[in-house]
Amino acid sequence: MTGWWPSSVRRSTALSAALLCAIVFTLGWLGTRELLSRQLSGSAISATRAQLDGLAETYRAGKPMPPSGDALFEVVDDAGRPVASSENLRRWDPAWTTLPPAPAGAPSDWSVTTKATLKPGDHPQWREYREYTVLGKVIGGGEQRLTLYLFVLPWDTLRTLGTFDDTLAFFVPLAVLITALVAWLAAGRALRPVEAIRRELAEVSGSRLDRRVPVPPSRDEVARLATTTNATLDRLQQAYDQQERFVADASHELRSPLANLRAGLEVALTHVDRADWPAVARRSLLDIQRLQRITADLLQLAVDPAEVPAPEGVVDLADVVAEQVAERALETGPAVVSDVEGRTEVAGEPVQLERLLRNLLDNAVRHARSSVTVRLRRDAREAVLEVTDDGPGIPAADRERVFDRFARLDDARARDAGGTGLGLTLARDIAVRHGGSLRAEDAGTGARLVARLPLGGM
Repeated sequence: MTGWWPSSVRRSTALSAALLCAIVFTLGWLGTRELLSRQLSGSAISATRAQLDGLAETYRAGKPMPPSGDALFEVVDDAGRPVASSENLRRWDPAWTTLPPAPAGAPSDWSVTTKATLKPGDHPQWREYREYTVLGKVIGGGEQRLTLYLFVLPWDTLRTLGTFDDTLAFFVPLAVLITALVAWLAAGRALRPVEAIRRELAEVSGSRLDRRVPVPPSRDEVARLATTTNATLDRLQQAYDQQERFVADASHELRSPLANLRAGLEVALTHVDRADWPAVARRSLLDIQRLQRITADLLQLAVDPAEVPAPEGVVDLADVVAEQVAERALETGPAVVSDVEGRTEVAGEPVQLERLLRNLLDNAVRHARSSVTVRLRRDAREAVLEVTDDGPGIPAADRERVFDRFARLDDARARDAGGTGLGLTLARDIAVRHGGSLRAEDAGTGARLVARLPLGGM
């Protein structure tokens, strides 16, 4: 708990609901009581005014009939002397001072509403010790003019308000308690799936990424949270499995050239006099070059695509194809020919796009029997770059796996000593970074790798 507020979601929800309910009901209580008090007071004043009018008529008729019961009244002449008054008036206030008569010259329909306070003397706690509303009226005229005063008794109003207060004093705390209980149960029910998600996530570790959180049948925010959590765990497991395979394969790939390098040097050092040191240096240099290629490819693939800025330059793929084909013409091995429709400009980095095509050609030349063909064409808003060879081809089931890091197929397309096992992986990575794709597609004979890149300015 931080301060006085509970840290538990369930408790804070119940407390918030209880406080809100208490505030709303209390404000409603006070507001309704004030409205009811005004209505009851208005009704009491109206009833008293009607009673005063009836009393005035009896005086005009010469047959005064004072009100009965607990009614408080007083009749005053113009000299301020009491002509008649109720017995309770002086009993409740022995020091009562007579109310003043109507002012001289007041019209015959003169009336007044004033206030008067009764003081029971030795018993100030009595209910009669309060301020009363008093209604006044003039009857007669000349020397016979009298002023009638009739007190508005609040007892019915007070009794009704007391009943109202007693009722709400019982039901408001009960409503607050029920609201807090319902909020507690509702929060517990709503948080039950969250607790199940928490327990499952607590069991997730590096060796137990296969666990998944339960998805509640509801379609609320908790269900979406569980779905998103499972999707995140799927990606984590996929990344973890891929990392494990990558570490195993990378350690194997790096172990071979390192072992060859060490073995060659150890043999040469064992027979220093008979070793062909230029040949040992050449073999060691080849192993070091292979290590450098593997390391460079790994560093290239380790870069997060989100951290690589979008390519800003424009590259003509026709020039890239012509340059790469010209380089292959100087090498021994399968013949490399090109089929280019014309200028095909794409947005990209020249070095990266050259490496993409070079990796595709390295892969094709390694597995071709006699020829490799490079085709470049435009298709709608895309540049389509195809590299085909007349080798053993890629089985349909392995056309995605060939792009995995250090992927091995059957012996017909096994890597020779010149490959790093990362060429096609890196080529696809470059294509994706340029907003395109790289896939292995159907071919009559051999393998056919197709790269699609968006045209420049599109």
